[in-house]
Amino acid sequence: MKKHVLSALMAFFVVGKVEYSLAGEWIYDVSGIADGFYGYSQYSDKYRRNYKHHHTPVSAEIYTFAGYRFDVDTEFKIGLDGQIADGKEVEDYNHGTWGENLYATLTSNYGEFSLGQIYNAAYQLAVGAPTVGYFRINNSPLTDFIANPNWQRHSKTTSYRTLNSTYLNTDADAPKVSYVTPEFYSTKIAVSYTPDSYSEAGLINKHSHYDNRSSYATGLYHNFVTDVVEAETSLGYAYNRKNNQEASAGLSLYRKGWTLGGSYRQSWTTGSDYALNVHTHNDQPLFYDGYRQGRAFNVGLSYEIGPLKTGVSYFAAYAGKTDNKDKIISWANRFAFNKYLALYLTAAYAEYKGEGVEMKSNRGFATIGGLELSF
Repeated sequence: MKKHVLSALMAFFVVGKVEYSLAGEWIYDVSGIADGFYGYSQYSDKYRRNYKHHHTPVSAEIYTFAGYRFDVDTEFKIGLDGQIADGKEVEDYNHGTWGENLYATLTSNYGEFSLGQIYNAAYQLAVGAPTVGYFRINNSPLTDFIANPNWQRHSKTTSYRTLNSTYLNTDADAPKVSYVTPEFYSTKIAVSYTPDSYSEAGLINKHSHYDNRSSYATGLYHNFVTDVVEAETSLGYAYNRKNNQEASAGLSLYRKGWTLGGSYRQSWTTGSDYALNVHTHNDQPLFYDGYRQGRAFNVGLSYEIGPLKTGVSYFAAYAGKTDNKDKIISWANRFAFNKYLALYLTAAYAEYKGEGVEMKSNRGFATIGGLELSF
């Protein structure tokens, strides 16, 4: 699949170069970010023997693109991003502890067309609880400090027994085609199509044996400003063929450095979807796809003044027809010394409840400090 995507991107690039070789300018950029943290975690007694108290996850991402700007409104870019991580409890088994995203984007007066390893249309336009840099509340990195038995991507175990995000990320960054309209009346609409949702960075994982793993998604974004507040809203819908359907909604309000936001996601199945809890692979965990009938929501409040940003957020997820549920509360702080270096201090509490034996549940506190380097 990736070979086909690369071929298509190169063909697209060649056509653009030949047609517009007499005008415009070449563009390129390289940037990146690296994080290193130390966290101390305290678990419930029954879980303490299985997980260490000290955690030192590190990660780095690099973002590159090259392309051609035809005029002030039109440009074409090919992007290649890379990620690498170590010491994490949740790993991306596209490539173990490293991954990449290859994509192309054409921006014009007619909107933005994208092809490659990108997130779907609903995800791109979604708004919700504010984040404080590294410490987002969706697909939270706090699981690197307080392990969640409901979210596992280790070795031959891949399972999501609850939703890990209020944004529609079931197909994650699997190669897809996407289109976003120009903004009109403070509104954008986006659509995307994913031929094969194989990406294990999302919720369809290597153990799924659905007849057809294609996905369709659409998103709506609107913003408005009053004398009191600046507001952003979003709606999303996704149809994951033979898997499930999902809907999301989000709202974010901003005033004088304060941001209040939240979002909600609902996932459901119908009689035509692939059966739940059917063992088709020896390594498949019990009820690994229970997330397909579930819900999740988040809410958060942040304040930013000068180099300091601080925020409190809450995330909860519930799986349908089971007792599986997750709750995460975090207070994250980021202080930017300059545009290259920032300090993080965070405190968090989490409760994860799974069905069955006691070791499928966990709860605990974590205190975390670390540095972020940008370039």
